[in-house]
Amino acid sequence: MNRNQINKIIFLVLYWLTASVFYVFLEMAIEGYTASIYGTYKLNYEYNFVRVLLIAILVTISGGLVLAHFEVLYFSKFFRKKPLGYVLTFKTVFYTISIFIFTSIATYVSLSFILDHPLFHSSVNQRFLVFLKSPKMWALMLYWGFAVNSGLFVVHISEKLGQGVLINYLLGKYHSPKEETRIFMFLDLTSSSTYAEKLGHITYSQLIQDCFFDLTSAVTMYDVKVYQYVGDEVVLTWEKERGIQNNNCLKAFFAFSNSLNQRANYYREKYGVMPEFKAGVNFGFVTIAEVGEMKKEIAFHGDAINTAAHIRSVCGEYKKKLLISADLLSLLPAIDKDFVVESVGVRKLKGKKNVVGLFSIEER
Repeated sequence: MNRNQINKIIFLVLYWLTASVFYVFLEMAIEGYTASIYGTYKLNYEYNFVRVLLIAILVTISGGLVLAHFEVLYFSKFFRKKPLGYVLTFKTVFYTISIFIFTSIATYVSLSFILDHPLFHSSVNQRFLVFLKSPKMWALMLYWGFAVNSGLFVVHISEKLGQGVLINYLLGKYHSPKEETRIFMFLDLTSSSTYAEKLGHITYSQLIQDCFFDLTSAVTMYDVKVYQYVGDEVVLTWEKERGIQNNNCLKAFFAFSNSLNQRANYYREKYGVMPEFKAGVNFGFVTIAEVGEMKKEIAFHGDAINTAAHIRSVCGEYKKKLLISADLLSLLPAIDKDFVVESVGVRKLKGKKNVVGLFSIEER
């Protein structure tokens, strides 16, 4: 389980826990108001707020962990290529049943304590059956249906915008431009024009879809964020420390290549080609700013990102799959242990005044 998946699970559990605590406080207010009018003796029980709150927290945490793990670890992979209608139908049934089960458990235990009877006393069972048919149960189901699905909606929107983008929008982190040190990788399909002519536009687009689908595992494993998809090219970025940690910015490329190789038979049978990618990687200071009005996005500006793009453009000239700048190489720890590093010389890249030292990287 990677950091991104852990963060999603933590968010969902905390989101649902907040909803649970809010409901208990709301119920306490309603019970207090009712008791003040009718008196507790006419309600036939004494409402114990602390007990109900503890039960709600325990059931929500345990149930939330189960549902969050299903959503993040299994459903996100299983439904990745399924039609939206199928996904919505399946998830609606699954989460409705799950909500009913966990709500029933919490309610049964709460009634047992509230009524001050042993857990399996017949009167508790009778009261529980009555509660299942009551309007309050349906209201509770609707409340939790909204709580569960709104939490999942936030996660899905965050995924569509990109990792960490939604929280940055909400906090206004880049409303004013800020400078950061980042690593950028420009990843591009080799011989893309040849493939497009051979396959035709529709089949070629399906090929790109499959390739970027196989990129997902490398992205999640090596703590990288997808900045942009541009045609058959994808731009990846790391915060400096996360990118150099364990050589993540290099391992991600080879993990992607290995994912493609493991599905070589699939690509050859469906498309008649084996896709290969080339990449250029660089680091440096960039300015990050929220741009646009009709369509907002967080954009990077600076020489570091332009240099990474130019490094990728000369990979074919050197017949190398992965080229990095000398500046980035100087940051990477114990690189010789995992990779073969070869200098390809000093190069004056297009649009730059100064020369850049380039190194090719291959797996040992």
